[in-house]
Amino acid sequence: MDTRHDEQTFVSVVGLRRRLLGIGLDTLAREAAITPHLLAAVERGEVDPRGLHLLARRTLSRVLDLDL
Repeated sequence: MDTRHDEQTFVSVVGLRRRLLGIGLDTLAREAAITPHLLAAVERGEVDPRGLHLLARRTLSRVLDLDL
């Protein structure tokens, strides 16, 4: 399994899903209890989403309908 490829795919999907669902960056960040800057960094691949706290990961999974 290519974990780097999987991570890049996840990162691409987070931003894509958020935009497709019409959810603003600030709105999703607030709901996930992280800063918009941190969420943007996750979407750009600068921050590993596995390093986010549990509430943030669960919120992203639920709101974006993604299996994390």
